[in-house]
Amino acid sequence: MTAAASMLALVLAGAASTTPLTLASSGSTALLSTSPVDEAVRLALRPTVSAEEVTADVVVDRSRAARGQRWVGVGAALTDASVEHLEGRADLVSLLFGQEAGSIGLEWLRLPLSATDMSTTLWAWKSGTRGVRPSRPAREAIRFLRREVLPVAPDLQVMASAWTAPPAYKTSGSWFGGRLRGDRVKKYSRLLVGQARWLTSRGVPLRALSLGNEPGHTADYPTMAISDRQLSRLARLVGPQLDALGVELWGLDHNWADLPRLDATGTDGLDAIALHCYDGLPADAAGLTLPWLVTECTGTDDGPVRTFAWDSQHLVVDAVAAGSSGLIMWNLALSPGWRGAFGGCWTCRGLVTVDGSTVRREAEFFTLAHLQRAAPAGSRAAPVTTSGPVIASGFRSAGRAGVYGFNTSGQTLTVRVRTSDGALASVHEVGPYEIFSWVGRG
Repeated sequence: MTAAASMLALVLAGAASTTPLTLASSGSTALLSTSPVDEAVRLALRPTVSAEEVTADVVVDRSRAARGQRWVGVGAALTDASVEHLEGRADLVSLLFGQEAGSIGLEWLRLPLSATDMSTTLWAWKSGTRGVRPSRPAREAIRFLRREVLPVAPDLQVMASAWTAPPAYKTSGSWFGGRLRGDRVKKYSRLLVGQARWLTSRGVPLRALSLGNEPGHTADYPTMAISDRQLSRLARLVGPQLDALGVELWGLDHNWADLPRLDATGTDGLDAIALHCYDGLPADAAGLTLPWLVTECTGTDDGPVRTFAWDSQHLVVDAVAAGSSGLIMWNLALSPGWRGAFGGCWTCRGLVTVDGSTVRREAEFFTLAHLQRAAPAGSRAAPVTTSGPVIASGFRSAGRAGVYGFNTSGQTLTVRVRTSDGALASVHEVGPYEIFSWVGRG
C-alpha cells in the first residue's frame, strides 16, 4: 500500500459502519446518515429502533400514478486541476467512482473542452487541415478518463462543455472574455461536431454536449459570450449532427436566473436544459417543457452545517420538486486554496481536497453520496410528505423506494420513513443537522 493510500485508509477509518451502495435486500430497509461535525458518522448505517414517540415522519408515494421525472444521476467535472490530483491515484478514483463503502459511485463526468479558471495553461481543441483534434491538456484528460476511470465506472456518462473557442473565433482576439464572432458561427459549429465525433469514435461515452459554458458570462479567465441569435443558429446547425452520433444537445448551461434567455432562443433542437446554481432559484425552472438538470455548482468556504442545509434545500429538495433530473457538481478534486492561473473562483472546493498525502471528503461529497444511494440513475422522482423538522425528496423504481433527507434541527430525531402503501417502514435515529438516505426494497 502506498503512503497516500495508507493515509486515505486512515481518513476513512472511524467509518467502519459505512456500507456499500447496495443498501437493502428484498423486503428490508436501511438508513445511512452523515454528521457535519462527527467524523465517526460518515455514511453510517443507522439501526432500526423501537420508539414510543416519533419526532419526524417521511412518507414516500411509490404508486405508478405518482411517477415523476426520470433521474439520470450525479456527477462532477474533470477540470485540469482534477486531472493533476487524480492521475495515478487509483484510491481516489475508487473513492469517487467506485461502489465500495465510503465511495460516491458517480454516474456522470463533465468534461471541459477548453481551459477554465481551474487551468494553469491556455488551451482549446485544434481545427485545421488535419481535422478537429484535442490539444495536449485535452488528451491528458481523455487518456485519464479512458485508462483510469472507465474501468472502475464502465456505465459512466459524459457531458462536455467549452468555456471558450480559440481566440481567432472571438471579438476580443483573446482567450479571456469577448463574444463569438458573427462570421465564425458556422466554423464554431463544425468544431463542436468535430469534438463530439472524435470523442465518440474513441470510446468516450459522450451522452451530451452544450454549446458553451455560461454563454452570458465573460471574465478575466477563459470565457466567451454567445448571443441569443447565435445560440439559436448553433442549435440548428449542431443538433441534427449530434443526433446522428447519438449525442444529446443540452441548452443554456448557465444559471437558473438566465432561463428567460430561452424566450429569445427557443428550444428547437435541444434535448434538455443545463442549469447552474449561482444565481436564481430552482423554482425558476419549474414548468420547463424539456428535462433539466444542474450541471455546475460548487462548495466554497461555508462550513459543513450550512453546506448540508443549502445543498439539501436548493440542490435536492427544491430542485427535484421543480423537475430536476440530476446533479453534477464542479471540481472532482482540488488542493487547498487552489486558484488556477487566471482568476475566477478563489474559494471553489472539490468533492475531495488533496493536501499531499492527506485526503478529505468535503461536505459536497456526502451530499452526492447520499443522493446516489437514494436515487440511482434510472429512478423516478416520487412525492413525499414530511412532518417534524425534516426536509426530503423521494424516488422510486421497480421494487425499490428511496429518500434523501436532512434533519434541519439541532436535536437528535426519531425518524420514521415509510411508503404510502404501507409495505415498507422503519424507524431510525438521525443526529443534529445530519443528511440521510433511506432505501426500501420489496
